[in-house]
Amino acid sequence: MRRFLVRFYIELRRRKVIQTAVLYAVSAWVLLQVAELLLDMLEVPPWGLKLVFALLLLGFPLALLLSWVNQITPEGVRREDAGPVVSRGLPPAGAFSPQDAAEPPAQLPDTPGEDRSIAVLPFANLSEDKANEHFADGLSEELLNLLSRLPGLRVVARTSSFSFKGRAAGADEIARELKVTHLLEGSVRRSGSRVRISAQLIRATDSSHVWSRSFDRDLSDIFAVQDEIAGAVAGELALQLISRSPPKARPTDPRAYALYLEGRHYFSLLSASGFEQAIPALEGALAIDPRFGPAWATLGALYWGQANNSLIPYEEGARRARQASEKALSLDPEQAEPLSLLGLLDVIEQRDAALGLRRIARALELEPHNQRVLSRASNVARMRGRTDEAIRYAEQALRADPLSPNAHAVLGLSYYYAGRLDDAEAMRRRLLTLSPGWLSGHYYLGRILLERGDTRAALAAMEQEPSAMWRLTGLALVQHALGNRAASDAAIEELRKEDPVGIAYQFAEIYAYRGEIDSAFEWLERAEATHDSGLSDAITNPVMRNLHADPRWAAFMARLRLD
Repeated sequence: MRRFLVRFYIELRRRKVIQTAVLYAVSAWVLLQVAELLLDMLEVPPWGLKLVFALLLLGFPLALLLSWVNQITPEGVRREDAGPVVSRGLPPAGAFSPQDAAEPPAQLPDTPGEDRSIAVLPFANLSEDKANEHFADGLSEELLNLLSRLPGLRVVARTSSFSFKGRAAGADEIARELKVTHLLEGSVRRSGSRVRISAQLIRATDSSHVWSRSFDRDLSDIFAVQDEIAGAVAGELALQLISRSPPKARPTDPRAYALYLEGRHYFSLLSASGFEQAIPALEGALAIDPRFGPAWATLGALYWGQANNSLIPYEEGARRARQASEKALSLDPEQAEPLSLLGLLDVIEQRDAALGLRRIARALELEPHNQRVLSRASNVARMRGRTDEAIRYAEQALRADPLSPNAHAVLGLSYYYAGRLDDAEAMRRRLLTLSPGWLSGHYYLGRILLERGDTRAALAAMEQEPSAMWRLTGLALVQHALGNRAASDAAIEELRKEDPVGIAYQFAEIYAYRGEIDSAFEWLERAEATHDSGLSDAITNPVMRNLHADPRWAAFMARLRLD
């Protein structure tokens, strides 16, 4: 009952019924005073004033009803349409619901006609010290993350909104490309411990300012400023909080916060050098404030990125990723990204699908439009052989972050494993346009071309792969397809010089594709012993087809326990 009353109260406020009631009461009181004076001057009997009071009393519920049913907008009076409630719940049955409840996945609007969608553009750095650029970017991203926790609001992810940095594009062009109706932009000027922040909420259709404000504060007040901006955006877009408290920024020491923003900046580059620069900044933040959960969460994602691309030993990276993510959640259990990363690791590392699915379900409930969370949901669905489900989540991830290389990579993989090679190739080529140096980008393009029988084009793609591990794996596959056994063997020998413990699955792929069944199963066993993340794709991997008829295959799949 309490939840219903809270919902009802919020709806009354959103439809301005309470405001209408107050205005009507004040207006009625004024009318009664005027009526009493006029009726007395005209010597109207006492029943006249009673009649006026009765009419006003009868009009009161009618005014409330009209306020509930209609809205007054700049375009005139229009009928209120509450629309469907945006789902913040769990995914569909058989996906990530711990009780296998048949609830649909969170749906994102496909067009900019949705009134509750926004992109946070990178705030301009007006500081004399250009080194504060990462501070301005970081503040923008923190506002983006804060707004993304508002239920009912679709917030375009950082990769897409930041792609307009330095570009001369109008509000209507940006909104059209990102499929949003509102933009939040601003500027930051930092001097010592003082900071001046200006923020504007812009309606994209006419570039008008819906809300704007400037803040002159001490750096320690930065979190209160973030909360105020997020609250103003929620109010201007008439968001319903559905009995939840508005999201709040996570305060920390200003020095730790500045280092955290620096670390986030370098981490967002998603490169080996970026990772190396991000680690000391994040560790510096945690040395000042060891209880700052977001810094631990970022470290966890960073270690996983290093491990997954063989930048550090795989087992070490996976262990560090889990420890940092668990630490983040121990400090703040409501962080969706470390929760989803742990869910992914549960499935990959621990082979505990039930626990992993519960964690990803909760992450989706917390942030149903988070591109990273949706991409991990897609990856886990694909690991379990549920390619249609994987595609649905990956498509939602791409709608949440239309210019994200990662979203294109995940959707491209889902299409590839589903046999939709044209779509997979289109996604992979778009990914390489967005991020030419993406690790494994050319490798998977080569895999797609190899699958459709275009071996010469596949070879050209593999030779462009910047990662030695992915390039050598691809060359071993393609050279075999071309009948060049010696060249394939040479690629394998070069690959052995990399990290044979962390890439056991790649050796299993090569031997399976070459038809060397016993060697393939030997490397699969090694991959299982080291919890190789590549095993997650074994069930749908086309290069493993030669193993399917062997009785050891079914037994091995059963041991993975992904269902």
